[in-house]
Amino acid sequence: MVLLKKESDSRKTVLKTMRIPNYINTLLEKDADSKGISVNALISMIMTKYAEWDRYIERLGGITIKPQALKEILEEIDEDRLADIAKRSGSRFPKEFVLFKFKRTSLETYLESLKLICKYKGYARYEHESEGSDNTIILVHDLGEKWSNFLRYVVEEGMRSVSGVVPRFEVSRDSLIIRFKS
Repeated sequence: MVLLKKESDSRKTVLKTMRIPNYINTLLEKDADSKGISVNALISMIMTKYAEWDRYIERLGGITIKPQALKEILEEIDEDRLADIAKRSGSRFPKEFVLFKFKRTSLETYLESLKLICKYKGYARYEHESEGSDNTIILVHDLGEKWSNFLRYVVEEGMRSVSGVVPRFEVSRDSLIIRFKS
């Protein structure tokens, strides 16, 4: 049995019964046990990822690359070329994804898309704090300063193209701090 969260009211659940091959059941039980959660919770996580991310990114396209390979590629690119690529990427993909998923552009939908990208694509660990209209997003990763710079330009162009907001940045080797007013 699987409990699903409805998009309209995430507190309500629906009881579903489904048949799965035995080998998938065995994998689910093994993985749930290793995570210290129930099979039901694992299936719910898998279906949430599908609902929040996979169903959209399958249509838009994307690839998976090992972090170490990405880091090595980044080390070979000069800073100006990296900034160019990141700015082009930031001005296109975030807006396309936000429109595709949320059907409207706003600061709120941009921030939700950035959170999903970090969560499911592994760009960085995401933390957002707000105090009144002052907002701080901290992106922490293990890919070095070139990745921090890449993220900076992607976020700068993405926020500008989706919401018109121009943030301030603090770039370091393994993190990016983004500050803006909402």
